[in-house]
Amino acid sequence: MLRALYPWHDGHQILTTAVNTGIASAPTATGTYPVYEHIRVGTMSGNNPDGSHYSDPGIQFISYFNGGDALHAFTRAQYGSPQSLGCVEMALGPAGQVWPYTPIGTLVHVV
Repeated sequence: MLRALYPWHDGHQILTTAVNTGIASAPTATGTYPVYEHIRVGTMSGNNPDGSHYSDPGIQFISYFNGGDALHAFTRAQYGSPQSLGCVEMALGPAGQVWPYTPIGTLVHVV
């Protein structure tokens, strides 16, 4: 199943883009969550499933919505499958289009 993002604003879908979601050992939680932090560029850090630490500076268009899960840009060879540690990753262009529509309080619905 292709993973995709369908952002809506004022009753209209603004785009459709393939995204990466969480791998089996770090899934993206389903549910509805409000964006609680909205960052243009930042460092994302945490722990990998094997316990090692990661720190990725320069991540763009971050909208945190559930713990460490966020919508954000992340460069990958392809999109549309589980590849993240719970985040919803997208290419830079679509992430830049989505970010202005995800200020604090915006609801993110993950199915």
